[in-house]
Amino acid sequence: MNITVSEGHDWRQWVCVTSIPLVHLGEGGTVLRIGSGVTINHAGNRFVLAVEHVVKRDATGWALVVQQDGRRQMEYYGPNFFTYIGEITLSSGEIRFLDLCAAQVSPQLKTFYEHRTPRGLFEKLPHHVFDSSYIALPNTDQIYAFSGRVRTEMHGHDTFVSDMVVYPGLTYSHTEREIHHFKLPVEHPGHDAFHGCSGSPIVDFNRKVVALVVRGDIPSNTVQGIAISHVLPNLAFLASRGVA
Repeated sequence: MNITVSEGHDWRQWVCVTSIPLVHLGEGGTVLRIGSGVTINHAGNRFVLAVEHVVKRDATGWALVVQQDGRRQMEYYGPNFFTYIGEITLSSGEIRFLDLCAAQVSPQLKTFYEHRTPRGLFEKLPHHVFDSSYIALPNTDQIYAFSGRVRTEMHGHDTFVSDMVVYPGLTYSHTEREIHHFKLPVEHPGHDAFHGCSGSPIVDFNRKVVALVVRGDIPSNTVQGIAISHVLPNLAFLASRGVA
């Protein structure tokens, strides 16, 4: 693809607002674990999507980070429940769960990307909400990116500080079952560099979403993402129930 410097800069800035921090809250609001997700509108309803190896089926208390309020405390939104995506083999009745989960949220829900420094708030933008028509399949003619918060440090029991990182310039390699493989443009920085990015959307330059980050592989210098096209039947089911 031929991309100007200005186009590349604008796209990279947009990638920052596609990934929403998720937190696992314990007793008293203590943050136990952090992951990532994405919000999608489908059939007039809004959903948050994440990955099961972060938002586990036996866990409760997961919430989206909305913003930091005027008292410098974190504001959260907790969905009623997550549903987990599986595929059934008709001949045996066996269910194979995928590394995907979804929850219906308020259609008015807004969350915000905040860039804060020790001097205060530098930038605040609403997170991007994808329409389900912008779910795409990857191809070799596109470039891809994802973002997420890493190197998280806890300050007190309900406040955390993290670094926002963007990984642009990925190229599509191949797909195995529901997992898409993307080549990194540089040497794999190690798994710690991606810690906290699981569930982040992998997006293309046309601003469509293709997958959620599930893992990286150092020997093959790749990042792997699960195809979120698999979640569409479940979103239709949740929408039909009207449970927010």
